[in-house]
Amino acid sequence: MLTARLRWLRIVVPVAFICGMLMSPHLWFDPGRSFPRAPIVPSLTLHQDFVISIALVITLILSAITVHARRYLVASVLLTIVLVVLDQTRLQPWVYQYAIMLASLVFVLRGAVNQKAILAANQIVIASLYFWSGLQKVSWTFVNEVVPTLVESAGIRVSSRYLTIIAIAIPICEALIGVGLLLRRTRRVAVVLACLMHAIILVTLIASRLNTVVWPWNVAMLAITVILFWRNDETPFEYLLRGRRDYLPKAAMLICGLLPSLSFIGAWDLYLAGALYSGKSPVGVMRISETLRDRLPATARGITFRTGRGELMLPFYEWSLAELNVPPYPEVRVYRQLARQLCALDGDSQANALIVKGRPALSDGSYKVTLTTCSDLLSQ
Repeated sequence: MLTARLRWLRIVVPVAFICGMLMSPHLWFDPGRSFPRAPIVPSLTLHQDFVISIALVITLILSAITVHARRYLVASVLLTIVLVVLDQTRLQPWVYQYAIMLASLVFVLRGAVNQKAILAANQIVIASLYFWSGLQKVSWTFVNEVVPTLVESAGIRVSSRYLTIIAIAIPICEALIGVGLLLRRTRRVAVVLACLMHAIILVTLIASRLNTVVWPWNVAMLAITVILFWRNDETPFEYLLRGRRDYLPKAAMLICGLLPSLSFIGAWDLYLAGALYSGKSPVGVMRISETLRDRLPATARGITFRTGRGELMLPFYEWSLAELNVPPYPEVRVYRQLARQLCALDGDSQANALIVKGRPALSDGSYKVTLTTCSDLLSQ
C-alpha cells in the first residue's frame, strides 16, 4: 500500500499539471496557433500535436484516480517528453518539475524502503528548486528592475529604501528555505516560510493579473511542500551518503541539485535551473519590415511597436504571453529558431533581423545586444 504522502502526491501533481495546461490552452490544444513552434529537432513538425495533449490529460486523470497507476504515469511522462520535443515553449519550469515528480512515482513498489526513497527524491526536487530559484535572483537586475516592476504592477506602494531591502531579502530567504527543508531542526520553520512566500506571490500575481499560468503552480507548490515535509522527520541524506540500491534520490540530486549550477556558465538552460522571475533571461525581439508586418497574424500585429528611430519591432515575450499565456522559452537558440520561421515569410532579408538582449551581468545589470539579419539566419 502507498503511504498517505505518496497517495496525495500522486493526486496533487497530475491535477496541478492539468490546471497549468488549462491555463495555457493555446500552447497545448490549438492546432491553428500563430506563435511559431520551436521543436528540439528543427525538421520535426506535427501540427496535430493537440491530440497528444488530449491524451496527456486523460493519462494524468487516470494517474490520479486509479489504484494501479504505473502504466498511466509512464504514459504521462512519455507524452510530456514528446510534446516538449515538438515545441520547447512547453518546457516551462512547472512542466519540468511535474514531469520529474511523475517519473519518480513510476518506481513505486510495495516495499516501505522503496517508498521512502521516492519521497526522499521528491524532497530533493522541491528543496533544490527553492535553493536555485533563490540563488538565481541574487543579481542587480532582480533587485532594481524585477521586484520594483512587480510591486508597481500590483499597486503596492513601498518606499525605495524598504523595497531594496525586501528585494535583497527575497532571494536569500528563498535559498535558505531550500536548505531548511532538508534539515530536521529547521524544517517546520522552512515549511511555514515557504507557504507564506507562495501566499504572498499568489496575492501579488492576482492583484497585478500577471502570468496567470503560474497561479496553480504556486498553489501546488504550497500543497506539495506540506505533503513532503510537514511533520516528516525523514531526510534524504542517508540515500545520498550511503551505498544504498535506491538510486532515485541520487538521480534527483544530480538533475535538480547539481546540474542547475551549470546555468551560471551558460551550460544549462535557465528554465531548468529555477530562473523564473530572476531577470536573468535573454530577451529576443524581431526587427521587421512593413511587408512582414502585414503578413503576421492579428495577435502579432497587435503587439508590434515602433522605436524612436521608426523601426518596427515584434517582441517574442509579449507575443507568446498574448497568445499562449506563457513566456517563450528564454534561450538564444529558440529565439533564432522562431526568427527563421518569420524570415521565411518575407524575402527582404536585410530589413528583418533578430535582436537579442543577452543575460545581464550579476553586478550591475549590463548586457550585450546582438543583431542577426535574416540572410545570416537562413544561411546557418
